[in-house]
Amino acid sequence: MKKTLSITEVIASVSVNAGGTGMFMSDICHYLPNTSATFSLLTATESGVEDLPIDQRVEVYKLKTTARKSLLGGVSRPGTAEGLTSLAKQNGIDLVHLHGLWLDICRDSATWARKQKTCFVISPHGMLEPWALTHKKLKKDFALWLYQRRDLESARGFHACSHLEAESIRRLGLKQPIAVIPNGVQLPEADVFEGVKVEKLEGNQKTALFLSRINPKKGLPMLLDAWKRIAPVGWRLVIAGNDDANHLPVVERKIRELGLSDVVEIAGSLLGSDKEQAYLNADIFVLPSYSENFGIVVTEALGYQVPVLTTTGCPWQELESERCGWWVDPSPAGIEQGLKAAFAASDQERQDMGVRGRHLVEQKYLWPAIAENMTIFYQWLLEGGTKPDFVV
Repeated sequence: MKKTLSITEVIASVSVNAGGTGMFMSDICHYLPNTSATFSLLTATESGVEDLPIDQRVEVYKLKTTARKSLLGGVSRPGTAEGLTSLAKQNGIDLVHLHGLWLDICRDSATWARKQKTCFVISPHGMLEPWALTHKKLKKDFALWLYQRRDLESARGFHACSHLEAESIRRLGLKQPIAVIPNGVQLPEADVFEGVKVEKLEGNQKTALFLSRINPKKGLPMLLDAWKRIAPVGWRLVIAGNDDANHLPVVERKIRELGLSDVVEIAGSLLGSDKEQAYLNADIFVLPSYSENFGIVVTEALGYQVPVLTTTGCPWQELESERCGWWVDPSPAGIEQGLKAAFAASDQERQDMGVRGRHLVEQKYLWPAIAENMTIFYQWLLEGGTKPDFVV
């Protein structure tokens, strides 16, 4: 009888403030237990911050954060080795999957895996993209020299969310297998759209939505400059998401300086029904990022039949090829060009783009198939056999 594999996922946080990586872990943990392996999760608590839900079938071991700072300035999460040892005693661990880089929980997990001679995989989640490596460059160069390169070189394999991210991994000279498996999305039921299309087609005020972490990588000042130059009549911009790296005051000051306070709304962090309503109210979705390894909010927006404007710093060529959005240069001129095209489209044209976007998600970005491919990758790394076609 074939042995059931036991996999432990490791991530610094699954809190509501954790951004796309936390959302990824919360979502995929609902589907991984439906595959042929068993799963546990090692993560850390954030004092006073709510965690995203994790499926009950996944054993969760939570570390406590401390006030002591780690190398790159984040909080410290002691006890990683003890946590992994405890999980190994309960269920055994055949493979450890590290989500993210730099942080002590990832470093200590890699060290534990090497000592135990346990296979481990790394998902960089965008942290090896060129733009990301230039942020806090001196600290990251030092961390690479001190421990991170060793961890990368001793990983059995990598998971990348796109071929663009796989190229970033190869750029560092890493030659291990890379599974290119995109992030997934939970599609809203079709009945949520009833009445929404009619309201949009009647010509009410149009809404452009940004929904992501508010940090320098996201390009919001560039978006605001373009919005000011175009001054679209009958449109408003909603900026939703939690502050990251204290960037929100920068954005708020920019809004005031440009005189956009009447047409730009800061909505704060949106979850659950509030988040769903934001997507339903949106006529276009805008993600003007300089760099994204995937951009999970793009799939979310497309799932809600909202056409998307994003940049070539994000791996979303399909917006053009599938005619469900605009893919532009991550520059002021590029953002302005994309906005003008989005504003010039008719209501019906944007609706049709949204329908094509949802169809794309239905074909390629649903969680069950993504979770199955992740488990196939784990099995292949541990047991060998024919290389899966999504491994490069």
